[in-house]
Amino acid sequence: MSLVTLPELLEHAGKNRYAVGYFESWDIYSLEATIAAAEANRSPVILGIGGLSGNHEWLQSGGLELYGAACRTLADRAKVPVATLFNEAESFSEAAGGLGAGFNSVMMHTQGWDQDKLIADTASLVAAAHALNIAVEGEIGALAEIKDGVLDEAGASYTSPESAEFFVKETGVDCLAVAVGNVHFVTGGHIPTVQVDLIKEIGNAVNVPLVLHGGSGTPDDQTRRAVEAGITKVNVGTKLKHVFGQALVAELGRPVEDPNLVFGSRFEGDANSRAGVALTKEIQRLMDVFGSTGQAGR
Repeated sequence: MSLVTLPELLEHAGKNRYAVGYFESWDIYSLEATIAAAEANRSPVILGIGGLSGNHEWLQSGGLELYGAACRTLADRAKVPVATLFNEAESFSEAAGGLGAGFNSVMMHTQGWDQDKLIADTASLVAAAHALNIAVEGEIGALAEIKDGVLDEAGASYTSPESAEFFVKETGVDCLAVAVGNVHFVTGGHIPTVQVDLIKEIGNAVNVPLVLHGGSGTPDDQTRRAVEAGITKVNVGTKLKHVFGQALVAELGRPVEDPNLVFGSRFEGDANSRAGVALTKEIQRLMDVFGSTGQAGR
């Protein structure tokens, strides 16, 4: 068990027709809640942090090493298979910074990049990462996203089978994130429509596992169909922060008699730990949706 490579996890998922969840974390409590869910459900899991909504100056000045060490320590202790991921770095240099920081897979957020830069930087990252036995997730196409509660489709584009095939061939990525109607940053209201037939067409064009970002806003029934069509990794982030935040607000709405107990004690009364319980339950539910529950050790 414990730390395994991302390709190993996704190969097993593909053979057994389920998806592994990447449940994006933001602190030690959320990292621990993710491991707790995986162990309770006997599910493989991808543990990590992301740069898309993070402070890049902080990440590049030591934050990556702090998070990478925490991810690696928790993965080594886990009773289920765990891969670690630095997700959606803003540049080649930031992603490269994750290579020696405890993560065994990395990904750049490349939406909006011109084709030449996209291919060149991704191929360079793959070469550097593979030399260290670290996997690289690539992406082709661009997701729409929710901004200020409104759907923003500027720059969004579906992944075509032809572009996916060319990108994988030119870069050598280990898995591929696709834009198939999924949307970033959805917490409610908007319901995406995932194009299942397009997932199948892309899967037929490439020989690497497919990844669905925007798992927060994708309804359960659509997620299940996407997995049946060939998705083997689903990213969830925004929804998890929403669940944790709502639970934390509820905890902090109670009178605080002893702040030493409520903040950081790790005892039963610790507000963050109690919010982490709600987070663990939501991750367990998502693992059931993805079909990964019970897959550890199979």
